[in-house]
Amino acid sequence: YFRLAAENGNVNALAYLGKLYSEKNDFIQQNNQTALQFFQSAADKGNPIGQAGLGLAYYHGAGVEKNYDKAFRLFHLSADQSYAEGQLMLGVMYYNGQGIGRDIKMALKWFQAASQSGHILAYYNLAQMHATGTGVLRSCPTATEPFK
Repeated sequence: YFRLAAENGNVNALAYLGKLYSEKNDFIQQNNQTALQFFQSAADKGNPIGQAGLGLAYYHGAGVEKNYDKAFRLFHLSADQSYAEGQLMLGVMYYNGQGIGRDIKMALKWFQAASQSGHILAYYNLAQMHATGTGVLRSCPTATEPFK
């Protein structure tokens, strides 16, 4: 289905084919090079899913040399379009100082944005920040609130 849709110009289908090829699953044998081609095609067309997928490849060095600068730029493009995975990973990079200087306030901003889209890892990261008092006042009740 995705391949037919991609052949007919559906940019989301290109991105989802990239996701299918990048992850182990029961449908398609994992192939990072094929995933990169689909992600690149989608990213070139401005698709936030493709941008985030390509960013993850550069972040982890999956099929390409690890490059935090490229990953950061791609996550930013994706996050600016309100794509939760791009927002989460941008927060991670700010938090860890990867590809950019460490900036806890920006990490908090992007984790909050991703949590607004329901990204569970964003909730986890926010909870960790509140539980440890990293960039915010330490508050165990606030840390547990998203999980209620």
